[in-house]
Amino acid sequence: VPDELSMLTLPERLLVARYYPTAYIVKLYPRQLGSSGWSSEAVNSGIHGNVSTYRLNTQDITSMVEGNFLPPNPSLLSTVIRVTIVGPRNIPDHCMPSLLTVSRRHVHDALLFLKRENPLYRDIIISERNLSLLPERGVPPEI
Repeated sequence: VPDELSMLTLPERLLVARYYPTAYIVKLYPRQLGSSGWSSEAVNSGIHGNVSTYRLNTQDITSMVEGNFLPPNPSLLSTVIRVTIVGPRNIPDHCMPSLLTVSRRHVHDALLFLKRENPLYRDIIISERNLSLLPERGVPPEI
């Protein structure tokens, strides 16, 4: 798998996808019982959870995507990814697991690669407007 694609996180993969067959439900909770806060130093080893996938009505989701423009508007993320946090409330963004981050550059580079190398992507139009709505690097508010 080329670097441009292998480094993509779950939301980044969805932002470069042409089709959305499943929705992802991510459930996270602190590993330490009785935890009252989130430690940013230990967040990736201090939480655990699971991801469930559900089939979607692809026709309905397809109608939300603007023609051949990629990435789609980031609002699409709220329809295909749900995060449930069990435990302390108000988890700060810097404590969110890296698997939920989006890098505008990663999405852009992946789309350029796919447009160049994959015949299914040759006719896409890279939407600078939608790219500008993505964080430089961080968890999109839609998630």
